[in-house]
Amino acid sequence: MRTKQVRPEKKEFEYELFIFCGFDNSSGRNFVEFYFKTTKIFESFIYKINVHTKFNPEKSEIYFDVEGLSAPVLDLSKSGAAIFKYRIFQYGTKKPYTLILSKNGKNKIKYSLKITDEKVKITKKPATSFVKISLKEEEIT
Repeated sequence: MRTKQVRPEKKEFEYELFIFCGFDNSSGRNFVEFYFKTTKIFESFIYKINVHTKFNPEKSEIYFDVEGLSAPVLDLSKSGAAIFKYRIFQYGTKKPYTLILSKNGKNKIKYSLKITDEKVKITKKPATSFVKISLKEEEIT
């Protein structure tokens, strides 16, 4: 007699993306940070999210291709979500940016963002997405 296989509950989003503005005291410059985090919590290791990035200030485009996860290099085990951080220091505040998100180069989704030194605002978003975006007013630690 076989036992029934237990499968985890399917989540609406695989990833969360937190976007916020900040100030780097060491360089004296403002930045916008994109902080990716998996919605799944891993028990053995804190994995790293592999993301291919492109920032084109001339075209006002920010591109992230989420390629998957990689195991940590450390020998110590620790539980938690997989993360990826990316900061932009040289950005303009005059015109909106197009944020393009894709998963393994497929399923491209586009958002329109208005960026100032104090905050980020989503002005246009797609009907469906594999990423839940949250705008934060302070840095995530």
